[in-house]
Amino acid sequence: MPITSNTINNDPNRSGNMGTTGARRTFRTGNTTITLREGETLKGVVSDVHGNEITISLDDGTSFTGHLPEASMYSIGQKAAFLITSLDNGTIYMKAMSSAYLLGMEDTIEQALEEAGLPKSPRNLDIVRSLLENKQSISRESINTFMQLCSHYPNADVGNVITMYRLGFPMDEASVAQFDAYQNQQHQLLGRMNTLTDSLTDLLSELSEENVSVARYAAGELLSTALGSTPSLEEFQLAANETLDQQTAEMDSAANPETETASDSPELSEETISSQEASSAEDAGSNNPLSRMRQLFSNITDKVNTNLTSGTAGEETGFIQEQSGHILTAAERESLADLFSEFTDSDKLTADLRNGSATARELLGAIHSALPKLSDPMIRELFSNPSLGKLIKGQFLSNWTISPEGLKESNGMDSLYHKISSELDDLMHLSQMFATRPSGESAVNTTTDMQQNLQFMKTLNEQFAYMQLPLKLSSENAHGDLYVMTKKEALRKSKDNLKVLLHLEMDHLGPLDIHITKERTNISTKFFVSKDDALRLLEKNVGLLKDALNEQGYSFSSEFAEKKKDIDLVHDFIETEAPVGNITRYNFDLRA
Repeated sequence: MPITSNTINNDPNRSGNMGTTGARRTFRTGNTTITLREGETLKGVVSDVHGNEITISLDDGTSFTGHLPEASMYSIGQKAAFLITSLDNGTIYMKAMSSAYLLGMEDTIEQALEEAGLPKSPRNLDIVRSLLENKQSISRESINTFMQLCSHYPNADVGNVITMYRLGFPMDEASVAQFDAYQNQQHQLLGRMNTLTDSLTDLLSELSEENVSVARYAAGELLSTALGSTPSLEEFQLAANETLDQQTAEMDSAANPETETASDSPELSEETISSQEASSAEDAGSNNPLSRMRQLFSNITDKVNTNLTSGTAGEETGFIQEQSGHILTAAERESLADLFSEFTDSDKLTADLRNGSATARELLGAIHSALPKLSDPMIRELFSNPSLGKLIKGQFLSNWTISPEGLKESNGMDSLYHKISSELDDLMHLSQMFATRPSGESAVNTTTDMQQNLQFMKTLNEQFAYMQLPLKLSSENAHGDLYVMTKKEALRKSKDNLKVLLHLEMDHLGPLDIHITKERTNISTKFFVSKDDALRLLEKNVGLLKDALNEQGYSFSSEFAEKKKDIDLVHDFIETEAPVGNITRYNFDLRA
């Protein structure tokens, strides 16, 4: 909004014969009005320049936008005097006065502190500089107000504090810390997931050496949380394939087999699978822009990763991420199988562990059932085995990540965040019981940080269409950020047009930004790549992605460029593409 106040005090800065000028005119923008007269001279700080439009912030906090032919000669933060030459058809026309009054930003900052009677300390200079960058008044009162605000958050970047205030974000120590993390590209949940699971498995090992009974209880609580969630789509598909293989073998071995068919199972039936596919198709056509892009992201993330990372362990073995063959090496599986054989009666489970086909869920479930009867020495040996920690981590990461197939589900992201939030609550309760131990303290701190991260993301998402995507790809987990850049006004005019940024961080390809524009059935993408070998792989294999999208009725084009910088959450996304109130919202409930 170009006019932010209707209280201009022009007398100290006025020049010219005001009695001979034209009548005063009132301009209105939204609920704000301002009264001006031709011939008035106003002094202030340049707070924005766009084409021939320049925004001036006066010392009293007043701000207005006018037409200035030489506006492009000015920089934000410069201080200058302007004469109002004409008020015509709702437009304010100005010309610059003597250039002797013109100051650069740094001079303006120092002068503002001098006039306010404040020392030119590095922090004070940063505060005034940030006020100018955020188009805020640099009057004495304003500087003092923001100095007090920033003093509440001594460890935070003052620019982020002032930006949060301007954007109207709820502010406390936790939210300011999270905003800092998001701005500095240190917000990834995936890394915190790894840290938390490491701390929890270290805690089990420590407890088993101190008090086996306590360790047995803690393990029971931890495994109950890990196993309490619904199996992933990949686990369902694996179980369905195993069922079909078993039935095929039985049919081959008997002339008239009387076995239950796959379609008799309500969870794994073809009817259910078809229903899921129908739900995905319906979701792909939803008016919600994030929902409508899920199908596209499914192809981009899965095709990019699966087809461009040949030779990885997961593809060589054919294991899904939930299987022990993906989580553990052959030597680790063999060592753990020796322990399993001592307390489980299932020869098949032990054999499946050795060959890698057993899932983390199956193995942890067996341990959970056996906990009450395990001897103290067995508890110590089992809990000190690093393979157990890897299985626990693998199960939690399966719970807390979503595959491209999962993105197609109509409530996929809602379910994911609800699951993460619920399990973090349980893990916080468990960790707090042992917070005096280093591993327990680490678990408490990381859990707290993850909860605050989720809450801040929810707050951010209430104003802008953004979310983190902790992705489960075929051979690795990857961090993703999803930004919907299309403004709400544009969406009203055409629901078929979308602009989206998908940011991915993958071990094989490195950081990758994919800018996607969808106009009806036309999809164009621009890949910003940071590694030369990744660029060559993408260029060589982009045809696979094109074919996949063409099969869905889309016309596809692509181009490639070098990735030179990270996205700036405020300037690249919130400021440039999605100002407050102009973005469609995607609500996810963390606790519903």
